[in-house]
Amino acid sequence: MHQMTRRMTAEFIGTFGLIFFGGGAAAMGRPLIDIALANGLAIMIAAYVFGDISGGIVNPAVTLGGAIAGKIDWRDAGMYMVAQFLGGIAAGFALLTVLPGAGGHLGATTINTSLISVPEGFVLEALGTFFLTTTALHTAMSDRAGNAAPLAIGFTLVMIVTFMGPLTGASVNPARTLGPAVAGDYYPHIWVYLLATSLGGLLAGFLYKFMQEGRADMRFREALREEG
Repeated sequence: MHQMTRRMTAEFIGTFGLIFFGGGAAAMGRPLIDIALANGLAIMIAAYVFGDISGGIVNPAVTLGGAIAGKIDWRDAGMYMVAQFLGGIAAGFALLTVLPGAGGHLGATTINTSLISVPEGFVLEALGTFFLTTTALHTAMSDRAGNAAPLAIGFTLVMIVTFMGPLTGASVNPARTLGPAVAGDYYPHIWVYLLATSLGGLLAGFLYKFMQEGRADMRFREALREEG
């Protein structure tokens, strides 16, 4: 139980940092590249700092994908998600405290309906979460890429925010959406973000399992040919 407490604390702090700095940059109306870098660097640092404790996942949708893929125990995944959502909400209230007059509803993510429709925003958030989760699964969660894995994850988030930021706010993380929404009592399109990000994580987890089963079958066939 003590070990799980440490892991949950790590996920809480990592998620808090991601929403506080990423959401804070958005709330202050910083240029898009600044917001993208704030998010990418925050998730990268969380992965480096807490990678050996909890994985530094800081995203319930990615956690869900990891559980589907068999990389995270379902009980652990549930506890991680609780810590991540609490970290996001705490970060939202921290932003409310330090930026009481900031615009942008504490950096809340909303769909820019002047540029895209709500269904298009749903698709974008699902796809963005899918690619972020896929990157995490094939690097950090597979013990591939070594110390470069957090870089891959961080730059993937930078890429997503740079493209999707003006359209949906580029949440790709239900805790990123829920934290500022609860603190600012601002909930437009929240169902889109909660469902789309979960769907993206699920699809990434199932695809990872499919890809890994294919690799296992290939290795098995190669072993049979060598024995033959």
